[in-house]
Amino acid sequence: MSLQPRRQRRRGCRQISLLCLYTLLIAIGLLAHSVHGQRAAVNLSQKIQNRFAKSAGRGNIVEDKSSIGKTSRWFHVAGLWEPEIPVNSPNLIATVVLAAMILAALVVYLPQPTKKDLRVGVRDDELKIEGGNVVDTEPIDLAFEGLTLELETKSGEVRTILDGVRGRAQPGRMLAVMGPSGAGKSTLIHALVGRVKDNTKLSLYGRRYINGEPVSGDSLLPAAFIEQDVNFFPHMTVRETLHFRVELKLGSLLSKHARDKMVDGLMDQLGLTKAADTVVGDAKVRGISGGERKRLSIAVEMISSPSVIVLDEPTSGLDSTAATSLVQTLRDLADSGKTVIAVIHQPSQHVFAKFDDLLLVSEGKLMYYGELHGVRSYMESYGHPATAEMGTAEHILDCISRLPIEEETKDEMNSRMERLIYKANSNPLDLGKMATDDNGTTEFTMVSRGGPKAGIITQFRTLFKRSFREVIRGKTTLILKTVQQISLGVIYGGIYSLGTNQASIQDRFGLLSLIAIGSANMAVASTIRSFPREKAIVSNEIASKMYRTLPYFIGKALSELPLVAVFNGIFGTIVYHLTGLSRMKGKFRRFLGLLTTHGLASEAVGLVIGAVSPSSDVALAIFPAVLVLNIIFDGKNISEENTPRLLRWIPKIGLIRWGFEGLCVNEFDQLTFDTKGPRRGPVAKFGSEALDRFGLGTNTLGDIVKAQLSITVVSWALSYIGLTLTGQKYLKMQSFKSDSD
Repeated sequence: MSLQPRRQRRRGCRQISLLCLYTLLIAIGLLAHSVHGQRAAVNLSQKIQNRFAKSAGRGNIVEDKSSIGKTSRWFHVAGLWEPEIPVNSPNLIATVVLAAMILAALVVYLPQPTKKDLRVGVRDDELKIEGGNVVDTEPIDLAFEGLTLELETKSGEVRTILDGVRGRAQPGRMLAVMGPSGAGKSTLIHALVGRVKDNTKLSLYGRRYINGEPVSGDSLLPAAFIEQDVNFFPHMTVRETLHFRVELKLGSLLSKHARDKMVDGLMDQLGLTKAADTVVGDAKVRGISGGERKRLSIAVEMISSPSVIVLDEPTSGLDSTAATSLVQTLRDLADSGKTVIAVIHQPSQHVFAKFDDLLLVSEGKLMYYGELHGVRSYMESYGHPATAEMGTAEHILDCISRLPIEEETKDEMNSRMERLIYKANSNPLDLGKMATDDNGTTEFTMVSRGGPKAGIITQFRTLFKRSFREVIRGKTTLILKTVQQISLGVIYGGIYSLGTNQASIQDRFGLLSLIAIGSANMAVASTIRSFPREKAIVSNEIASKMYRTLPYFIGKALSELPLVAVFNGIFGTIVYHLTGLSRMKGKFRRFLGLLTTHGLASEAVGLVIGAVSPSSDVALAIFPAVLVLNIIFDGKNISEENTPRLLRWIPKIGLIRWGFEGLCVNEFDQLTFDTKGPRRGPVAKFGSEALDRFGLGTNTLGDIVKAQLSITVVSWALSYIGLTLTGQKYLKMQSFKSDSD
């Protein structure tokens, strides 16, 4: 049995033990605080009864319209305030403990699915699957000519990045694309598969042929394109990552049994079986190795059984053994009839020998295209023989680099380069022949760029499941957030001890303002730190037509709801009872509800910032300005009358304003204060009078909740629009430049 799961479980047990201990200490503190509060309430009740007897006849009936839409009548005696209704503190403490326990249990036990859940039998009458692939594609002979990419600089000059490159990749063969650093190798294969990012300053020309027939310029090739650095969701296992892609890419084409068989076949074919139940990981989460990560990036693209496989430097970052093993896997795929194109940089002789054909580029120009075994003699024919200790790859890179070789002069170097370019472009290019069946009709059909294969419900279900797994499996993040919420609640409780004197009015406003600002700050900051990284993965998946934006976004938004409620419940329970906020019946429940809607709206605003920001750095730069505006217009820092007319719309959509007002209305509703003793400002007997000081009593709780939900829904809509508009778009390839002039 592997030691890694054991170590993970031991770490998880230590973490849950610390969390339980922390929660137990908080529960003891809450219990002691509540017992003290109950004793004080009993003594206060006796004093009130005594004073009430002496004050008979000096009372009056008070009728007050509450901010929650109810009218209350009670007998008020001058100088006295109404006793608060005690809350069942033991039940509340049990709620905190139970919530923390459930969260910790989810953190420890949910991460790894059982093999029994993932491995099921396969019926023999399913769609035929071999080696993890659906056997329903034809070989593709891919040719291209005149690939030219131009960039218009700020000065108006045109810089040529690719200059009329051409070549051919055939089924059953491996084509290596090589050249010095900055030669345009990666740009070439991006242009070939139609993945050059759209830019108004770029112009792309050329023609592509599949089995001898031209392909339209706006078409994505039916090819598996593996970037140099492929990002995955770090907390999903290898098996889950493949299951997710199979379900979305093939949709209803396969039953669950066939999907399971395909995943097992892919892992076996690409050497991922041992890592099947290991999380993928990333820079912060320990997961599979670099070589396994490269294999996984190939596996996810092999699901749709592409005839062409294009890779951008697949061996970069790998040691010699891992690189050789990976290239051997590509060799096996080519031997099975696939067309393989790979950019390689300074390969070992053993790796280099596994390729069949070679395409050399330098400064965006074609320097050589042909069979690999002939390149050494080809370069030597230009007067540059290789030494005995020099490998072929090293020799040809020296020959095509614009650097003088040995005692070569600059003019001789330029002459050498010009002769290589002329020779490479003078030979006619064989575009291949269209394969036909026995009836003379073409076998190949261009893959449609239409919508995803899976239905909208399947997309939503699968995407929601992935988003929720990512949220719940982030052990470190969950534990840190839990400790953060508990610590903040304890800090507030240690500072504030609210009574009912006049000074407590200002203290209440200050505490509730800090809660509204702090909750919004943490929710927005957490979202904008994580979402841009996820957005990079999602944009590529949406661009490849794996799924649509809407089901992803709905699944993403809904997956956050449970933890928003749990974290706000933990924090709200602690801070509410430690600080001495009103114990009137129903207020605590409404307090937690308002915190949850406030947190939900805050995360939605964070999604807007993350959706329109190209990176986490940009999002974090935008965030302070948004936060400051919300704090300024939170309802107590500046009055509506003194707000500039052009800015009076901001409080109406203010995230913190509505959160703060909701907490204040809930707290001060039907609350009475002692008019004697020290005071700050005008005397306020009732909570409604205190609210009037800041103009906060005009909206009911129903109005406030509607406003918060409106902010949430509108923010979700703006995030969806932002994600759609900033999604990945690719440059359309035009015909030859000479044809369009």
